[in-house]
Formats: sequence, structure tokens, C-alpha cells
Amino acid sequence: MLETGTVTIAAVAARLAGPPGDALFLHDALDNGVAGTTRISAHATIRVELDLPPYVTLVNDPTRRTIVVNRGIPTTINTPALDGGPLAAFMYDLRNNDLKEQALGAIRGHAKSTVEPTAKELEALALFEEQDSRFFSSAALRANAAGGARPELPAGSTESERRGRLFFLETGVGGTAQGICGQCHGGANLNQVTLLGTAGGSGLALGSKFANVLVSEANLNDDPRYIFRVDNGAGDVRQVISPDPGIMLTERKNSRHLNNFVASNIHPATLVGMFKTPSLWGVENTPPYFHDNSASTLRDVVDHYADRLFKQFPFGGVFVTLTEQDREDIVAFLKLL
Repeated sequence: MLETGTVTIAAVAARLAGPPGDALFLHDALDNGVAGTTRISAHATIRVELDLPPYVTLVNDPTRRTIVVNRGIPTTINTPALDGGPLAAFMYDLRNNDLKEQALGAIRGHAKSTVEPTAKELEALALFEEQDSRFFSSAALRANAAGGARPELPAGSTESERRGRLFFLETGVGGTAQGICGQCHGGANLNQVTLLGTAGGSGLALGSKFANVLVSEANLNDDPRYIFRVDNGAGDVRQVISPDPGIMLTERKNSRHLNNFVASNIHPATLVGMFKTPSLWGVENTPPYFHDNSASTLRDVVDHYADRLFKQFPFGGVFVTLTEQDREDIVAFLKLL
């Protein structure tokens, strides 16, 4: 949708109530790829068929070479231009190296086109996404994409908004929650790990744009789980269970993204559940949230972090507890972005 760069649950309902034959309700939007709109009506997710790389097999069906996962549609607002460059990261699992590859995948996979686009057409699509003003949530972000200054975080006009802003600073105070959100939502597009992230023991290094925030592990949409056998090629075989393993299936293809990962010769199984970190600019307008659209509201997102991630992993050497006021403050600030 033009306003959000994605498809929200409200947009799905409006289009279902509209004239029949809407192009959205074809192929991967349907429950089994052929019929039914129950899933997309409830979660606004689509079916994505993914190839299994050579190092991954299914324990219960070793000859099968693809899986189907249910994912939300990443917003196109700000992302095309601000996530380009040498470490361009597109799609939740980083499987596309650039916008042309992403467009080709959509034309083949979503639209099931019988006509291949030309190289010139793919280039035109990429340039359109990178330059058209409608792909930016503000003039400041468009200027930044063209080489201008990085936009500042909004100052906030209420006490709640100003308190919420402290959670997104890229410098924190040891033993407190200040800066905890800025650990993974820093940089110009608010989706990069900052220096605090390295010091905070997150396992990610400066500039990384992916993380595991335990969304697949929670599996609130009750998507089918797969049992994967993952072989690193050096005799270390591991088994993992997940409804959607994320970049585990693409890390060998796009290993350049892992140059910033604090590990050498990392086993691909350790990347299960890791997904691209989305930008936070304009986030109020793009519900539902997470790669599986399992969070309906910004408060749901904050509660997930507070009640799952922060209770399981220490940040800066301590376990962070968010109070009710903290949660309200963070949501108030997110609505300013």
C-alpha cells in the first residue's frame, strides 16, 4: 500500500470487502497457495517457498528440498535507498543482494509471471525505489539517502516521549536500561547494531543488521515447525526445530553479511531464528510487526522484548526489567519516528 509500503491487516480486510478479483488474493496469499484467505485475513502473511541449501535437510523428509514459511511483507518505505551499498540487505532473511534481484524474485515468486523482465526493466524498478519521494517517510531521510546528514532522533514534546527517547540513544549507562533499544536500532535507518551492542554482549558487531529476538521461538501464530539437520561440512551436525529458521538458510549465499558477526567459522545452525532488523522510521504506520506479523501493536512489540528477550539475555552484563511506565514511554517515542 502506498501509505505504508506493506500490507496491513486492515488493508487486507478492505480489499476483501472490495470488488472481486483483487490481484492480492492469488498464489502465495492464499492459505495453501490455491484457495482460502483465512491466514492473510488474520495475520497479513504470505507463503514464501524457500530452497534448502546443501548443508540443510529435513529430518522427517530428507529428500525434500524446499520449505514453505509464512511471513509478513517488509515495508518498502525508506528501505530501498537506506539499506543499499556494499552490505545491502533485502528481505527478512537477507536472501537478495540488491533491489534488482529482489524485484526479479517477486515477479517470479509472487506474480508467477510467464514473461521474464529485461535487465533494463529491473534497473528501472530499482531506481524508482531508490529515488522516488514516496519511498521515504520524511524529507530528511530522502536527503540522507542522497548523501546528506543523518536524521536526528525526535526530541519529544512530552515527558513520556523524552523518557522513551533515552532507550534509543546509542550510548548507554551501565546497569540501566538507557540505550538498550539503540543497541540494535542505531545508524541512519535505525536498524544497525551500535558500539554499545558489542560491549553489551549481544554477539553482534558494529553495523550488523540482523538478530534473533526469539520471535520464531515464540511462534505465536502457531505455524508448522520443521526439524532441520544442519551440517557445517566439517563433521559438526546439529539438529534445530523452527517454524522459520531465517538467515540460517542463506548465510552461505550472503556470507558477506556475517563479516560483522563476532565469530569465526560460525556454524550455520547458530543462526536459526535470526532475521533482518527492520527500520523504525514510520513504524507506527506499518503494523503488524516482526517477520511473522505476530505482534499486532507497538505495545505488543515492547512487551515481547520485555517479557521474553530481556528476561533471557543480559544486556551490558545485567538483566533488564522494563516497568509499566518504561513500556508506555517507549511506545510514545516510537510513535514520533
